[in-house]
Amino acid sequence: MKAQLTLKYRVLSDTVLGFVEGMIPDDGESESTPDISSSIVRDRLDADTTVEWAPVGGVDVLVGFQQLHASVRPRVEGLPGLISVLVTELVLKAKDEDSAPATTGPAAILRTFEMRHDVDVTLLVKPTVVHEPRRAPRATTKGAEAALHHLIERAEIIEGEDPTSRRALSALRDLAASIGDGDGLSSERTAEATFQAITNSAMRSRQHKDMLLRVVEDLRDQRTWSRAIENAMAAPDPEVLSDLDAADDD
Repeated sequence: MKAQLTLKYRVLSDTVLGFVEGMIPDDGESESTPDISSSIVRDRLDADTTVEWAPVGGVDVLVGFQQLHASVRPRVEGLPGLISVLVTELVLKAKDEDSAPATTGPAAILRTFEMRHDVDVTLLVKPTVVHEPRRAPRATTKGAEAALHHLIERAEIIEGEDPTSRRALSALRDLAASIGDGDGLSSERTAEATFQAITNSAMRSRQHKDMLLRVVEDLRDQRTWSRAIENAMAAPDPEVLSDLDAADDD
């Protein structure tokens, strides 16, 4: 039996959506195809990945998923291996097409890239998970979210309306939302995307930038979220940061 799988990638949000539109029997077979829409079970593999499974022939089969920041790391533990191959192919296709002169400009990033495949259902079977996803306590999760909002408010004061830091601030907001809505699950891909955005931003204060990078680094793994919270809440005032930057210049 084959699954009619569609993947869509949006460059602007760096998000891949995948869904099975239907099942078709193999050539020469006349068996009826299952109604996958009647028994879907939704789950989260991490804060950035939601999945939908449906029973087919006695096993759970992937029938839908959403993967945020897909270009950061296409492979997600808990998804069938075929998905990471197809996501990689789709993201690379989007990058190749967007680099062409005819597709540059503001309209290019709004494009959605799509691919369709008829794949054997056995390639979408839910893999055996050796380790259950780690979940941080609710208090720690909310503390990490609050700490990020604290840093964002301070960054808005320090950086002002400087357009060069806008991407970093936007990434920090995305990370706060990912952690806040992630039920205590890891936000590794969003944290990595945030780390890259801050690294590539020309921020006014070097001390402030280094501090943000340290906090985001600790937010990759829930085991260091408490340290990230402490460092975020103990960050120096903007005036102190200015003095530290000045001392570095001397």
